Amino acid sequence: MRELFERWRYQIIGGAALLLLIVIGVSVRSTRAPSASNGLPRQSWHLFWRPMVMGFYENGGGSDPGSWPSLQAHATQMQIVSPYWYRIDAGGSLTTDNTDQHVVTFAHQKKIRIWPLIGNAGQNPMYSTPTRAAMTKTIVDLVRKHNYDGAFIDFELLAPYSRDDLSTFLNSLGKELHAMGKGLGVAVFPKVGVTMDITHPYDYPALGHVTDSVVIMAYDHHYSGGPPGSVAPLPWVQKNLQFALRYIPKQRIYLGIAAYGYDWTKGGATTTVSTLQAQALLKKYGIQPTWDAASQEYHFRYVDNGSHDVWYEDQRSFTGKLAVARKAHIGGIAIWRLGYESPDVWTQLRHRIL
Repeated sequence: MRELFERWRYQIIGGAALLLLIVIGVSVRSTRAPSASNGLPRQSWHLFWRPMVMGFYENGGGSDPGSWPSLQAHATQMQIVSPYWYRIDAGGSLTTDNTDQHVVTFAHQKKIRIWPLIGNAGQNPMYSTPTRAAMTKTIVDLVRKHNYDGAFIDFELLAPYSRDDLSTFLNSLGKELHAMGKGLGVAVFPKVGVTMDITHPYDYPALGHVTDSVVIMAYDHHYSGGPPGSVAPLPWVQKNLQFALRYIPKQRIYLGIAAYGYDWTKGGATTTVSTLQAQALLKKYGIQPTWDAASQEYHFRYVDNGSHDVWYEDQRSFTGKLAVARKAHIGGIAIWRLGYESPDVWTQLRHRIL
């Protein structure tokens, strides 16, 4: 027997290792893969990380083509698109911003799910049981009427006392949508480095229980109303993801990744710049950006009717955030927004998910 083992030991060891990998893969997949009954395709959790990719969508206007060209070019790399078309008030009334049926038709042809983004009109549209019921009915009717695949709730700057209202509302809405085979997502502010009056309405454990995806909006650390600085410093993003992992099942966490930056004008207005716009400014003024090692983000300055300070996200900073998401094996990423990013982002996403 010993002679036989010595003769075939490499084949035996190799076969045992392969069998062990198969067993581990099946085990991990069976315990972590979310149900497909909520409107989401199953994820592949065995051995490899295959994140869901959500793209936020905005209509174009004027010289801005909006998100449409990006959706067309990269449809095969997305599973969910969330168009920013609606706001809802306490009476359950919707304000609509030019919905585009062509987007829905195209997405469904490409097997992409449409979860329209529904924002809030007012600080606390959910202040009573009747208002929550009215809002739930409005959204369910909307999803049914337009054959959407779910809904994405983005309620921001809520009154601090609306914490229980938001959780109760999403619990009710989730039950209705799930009964229809539809999905439900929610956007939340990051908890680390953001003031309590902004973050308190988001009960992470509750929201992680009643929704299918929780997008951590890990951007705007420096924003248009404040001083110049990194939009999404990597250490800050890491801390917020680590915090979320303590309270939300990892397969339901989506890391919100910015594809933009800000151009702060000294003594003047601040404007949003896409990655491509920032790169165009560099070319126009013949300058090179500076890589900030602490935040893992590029920035530069130029003079044109005042002194400008620009910080922005690009392919390099995106890669760092993708690596953070990959290491945590979370459910996916969510890009704000389609059309802001450079094509290199999609190359990185395609090559670095394994």
